[in-house]
Order: sequence, then C-alpha cells, then structure tokens
Amino acid sequence: MSRLSVSLLMALLALASAPTLAQPWTSARPDGHAPIGVMGDHIHEAREAMFSYRFMQMDMAGSRVGTDPVDDANVVAPGGQNFVITPTEMPMTMHMLGAMVAPVDRVTLMAMVPFVQMRMEHQTRAGGEFTTESSGLGDVKVSTLIKLAEFGRNRAHVALGASLPTGSIEQADVTPASAPNESQLPYPMQIGSGTVDVLPSVTYLGQSDRFGWGVQGSGVVRLGENSRGYTLGNRGEATGWASVLISETLSGSVRLTGSAWDNISGQDPVYGAAVAMRMVPTVFPELRAGERLDLGVGVNAVLPLNGLRVAAEAAVPVYQRLSGPQLETDLVLTVGAQYALDF
Repeated sequence: MSRLSVSLLMALLALASAPTLAQPWTSARPDGHAPIGVMGDHIHEAREAMFSYRFMQMDMAGSRVGTDPVDDANVVAPGGQNFVITPTEMPMTMHMLGAMVAPVDRVTLMAMVPFVQMRMEHQTRAGGEFTTESSGLGDVKVSTLIKLAEFGRNRAHVALGASLPTGSIEQADVTPASAPNESQLPYPMQIGSGTVDVLPSVTYLGQSDRFGWGVQGSGVVRLGENSRGYTLGNRGEATGWASVLISETLSGSVRLTGSAWDNISGQDPVYGAAVAMRMVPTVFPELRAGERLDLGVGVNAVLPLNGLRVAAEAAVPVYQRLSGPQLETDLVLTVGAQYALDF
C-alpha cells in the first residue's frame, strides 16, 4: 500500500475515534451499510442472507504521465512519446451479482460474480481511428468476514478472500494491423488476472444518533504467474466515509479513497513485436502502475418493502499519478440494490 493510502487511512481512523453513545450499532438504518462502492463493509447476524446487484461505470479518457496530462497528439508524435497508436478513451461497465450468508453470528460468507464490458477508442499517428471491444465473465471473488469486536456503537471485522481466475486473459478483436483476423488485445482490455489473488481487508464502523462513519483498508495480492507469463501488479486501498441521516429512510454520504497499484511483472510473449515497434503504450508492462485519490458522494435508501435497499455513488479523482502514458480516470459511478432476509 502506498504512503498516500496509509496516510489517508490513519487520518480517517483518527477522525473515527470520536466518542459515541453506548447504544448498539445497527444495520437497519439507511447508513447501516457503507456507500455502495464499498465491498465487504458489513457482516450479518446468524441465519441472515443478503443478495445484491451492482452496476458500475468507469469512464477513462486522455493520457497522463506522472501527474501531468498529455495530449493524444503528443503520445504519437515522433518528438513526443513516439508511439504509433494511442488509446484516447475507455469506458468500462460491470454488472456484479453478490451474495452474503451468515451461518453463525460472527462469520459471514460472501461471493461476487462480475460480468465486464470494455471498449477502447484509438488514434494512430497517421490520423486514423479504430475501436476494440471485450466482454465476458470476470474473476469470481469469495471471502469470509469475521467479527473482531463490538463496543457501544462501534464494530470491527476482518475479511480474507480469494479472487479466482475465471476471467479471460486472451480476449481478442480485429485491429487495422490484424484485419480481417482478430489479434489479442493489450493488458487493460483483458477481463481477468489469470492468477489466484488473495483479498485481505479490515473494516471499522461507527454510529451516533444522526451520523455514521467507517474506514476500510484492503489489498489484492497476486499469487504466481498466469498462463501467459505475467503477473498483474499488487494493489492497496484505503477508504473512509461519513454519512448523515436525512430521514428515517434516506442518508447521504461523502467518501475519500486512496488507491495504489504496481506495474505488471513479466510480459506476455504475444506483445513482444508490438513492444519492439513501440506500437501502443498499453502493451508495455512497465506503464501500468499508478496512484489515485477519489472523492465520492452517495445516497442510501431503505424502501418500504422489508429488507430492500437501493443506493448510488459517484466518485471523481482529485489526484492521479500514473506510470504512463496511461489513460486517466474521469468518473466512477455505482448504483445498486440489496435485499436481506432471514432463513
């Protein structure tokens, strides 16, 4: 985890240490769940289950080197970054189905199944444009959440999970160089990691009569090398949020998220010629690392139908530093519904 993420987490933990009234923490309030963009934010009581659906849209456009934006023309200019092709934008959508089940009070089991769709627009040095697309089942994630402590209106839990390599790492599409045949798409257009990844996290939650808050630190640790000869970079994230009750059924939230990820280790041999020809930045494993600080605003609502919630959150980066040229993020939008029941 980067120094940026660690500093953010420590600051949020300090803010969250304010005293609260000695009443039980409850998930029944609208802010009893974190903003919808946070995964594994809460646990359930024994014999409770929750099913969820999330729709996530991430918009990326324009390149960045370090903290500086770089024009598309500069990326392909011989006197600039000197690539033959540059990506110009990449919208990504994800549909995620989730389930949480608590066999006993202190343990909750969680699974998430994503379906991913991506499109990347390109510009060539000669002025041409083309589009590539990929879609399919992503990497399925399973986790066990364990309650650590509950005191007054505060509680904490840890999670340990795994991301399974169910997503494709051989997505292909037609490009001007390969037409009429398909060729394997660069790293950002692949849907999975190709490795089993460990997913640790720790979460703290607190409430007062009108306000709620929480912090979470999480990571993605890649194990081994995938079948294409490379390993995606490890990832660390620290997020913290504060919420306010607007009514008995509606709450609003603000959230800060610091994230950092490493470059790719190794290289898929299929990209060797493209790297040698300096074809496009997205095939260079050393141009994939970065850091980002996002500011998000969200709403959570409890509907009259017992156990049903809906929520939305929009986040924009306030800081980005990328090993580039690499497409920068402009917006992350998440909307979803959650339904809880006893069994």
